[in-house]
Amino acid sequence: MTTDLIDPERLGERLAVVRKVYGESIDLPSLEPHLFATLLGVSVFTYASYERGEMEPTVGFMVALRNKTGVSLDWLLDLDQRMPNPPCGCGCPSWCEPSPDRTAFAVI
Repeated sequence: MTTDLIDPERLGERLAVVRKVYGESIDLPSLEPHLFATLLGVSVFTYASYERGEMEPTVGFMVALRNKTGVSLDWLLDLDQRMPNPPCGCGCPSWCEPSPDRTAFAVI
């Protein structure tokens, strides 16, 4: 399903940012896409197509990504720029929601 609100290339760029920042947060600064895909429970081909902007991620993938990294899905989908006040209330241009296990990173 494709929506007019989501730019697949922009989403792919943000997925790459999440992968790199998450890798740094777990002391793997060069976290490769294939390992990140494995951590998230998707095939390497599927994750690579998401990061290249060729396919839109599934809801299941987005939930897994949120649970693993703590990334705000509003930020990831570029929705927070359309909202006058981000849900966190801090006015950040990025994400700052903690992950359920509290191991995620802070604002990037």
